[in-house]
Amino acid sequence: MEDVAHARTQSASGEKKQIWSVTTCMAMIGDDPYGARDYALDWQHHGGGRDARHCHALALLEAGDEDTAARELDDLAHQPTQKADTTPPSLRAIMEEEAAEAWLSAGAPAKAQASADFGLSLQPGSPALQIARARSVLAQNRADLAEQELTALVARQPGVAPEAYVLLAEAERKMGQLDQAMRHIAHALAVTPDSAAALLERGIIRERKGDAAGAQQDWQKVLDLAPDSHEADLARQDLAVMAADPDSP
Repeated sequence: MEDVAHARTQSASGEKKQIWSVTTCMAMIGDDPYGARDYALDWQHHGGGRDARHCHALALLEAGDEDTAARELDDLAHQPTQKADTTPPSLRAIMEEEAAEAWLSAGAPAKAQASADFGLSLQPGSPALQIARARSVLAQNRADLAEQELTALVARQPGVAPEAYVLLAEAERKMGQLDQAMRHIAHALAVTPDSAAALLERGIIRERKGDAAGAQQDWQKVLDLAPDSHEADLARQDLAVMAADPDSP
C-alpha cells in the first residue's frame, strides 16, 4: 500500500494541498469509523484508488454496514491488476478474508465461503483464509466438512491460531464428539486462557457432558472478561436457559 506524509504541504501556487495517507485513514477506523469513511470518500474524490476504497470498506464494516463493506471488499479483491498496480495477491487475499468476516456479520455465510474460496485461490494454504472458510461452513450447519478441513489444518500446522482449535471443538461438539472437542478446546485455552470464544465453547461442552457448575463458571468468566462482546451475549443466554431449567442436559 502507498504510505505518504501525514501533514499538509505547501503547493507551488501557495495554497495548502491535502496529502492523503493510507496510514492516517486506517488509524482512524477504530476510534472514528465515520470520520475514516468521510476521509476515504474525500480521498476517492481526489483520485484515491484501491487504498482509499479499502479504507472506506473497513470503515463501513466498523460502523456496522457489513453488507456494503463486504461487497466493496469483494469487488476490490476481484479487480484485475493493471500494469501500474503493485497490489500483491497477498493483499487481495486479505481483502477477501475481511470480506468473509463482513459477510458472516451480515448473516450471509454462503457468500462468506465464496469470498474465502477466492482468497484461497490467490493465496493457497493461508491459515487465516482456511479459518474464515471453516467459520462460514459451520455457519451453514456443515459441521462434518468443517471438522474434516480443520482436522487437516491443525495436523499440518499444530501452531496455527487458537481460533482454529476453537472452531474444530465446536464442529466436534456438534457432531457429538465431546471428548475430542474437550481436548481441542483445552489446547486453545492453554495458548489463550482469556479467550472469550474458547471459554464460551468450553462451557457449552461442559454442559453437554453434564458439568453444569463448570459450564456456569466458564460463562461467568466470559461476562467478566468481555461483557460487551457477542460471546457475552451468548453466555447470558446460556446462563438464563440453565437458570430456567437447571436439570436440562
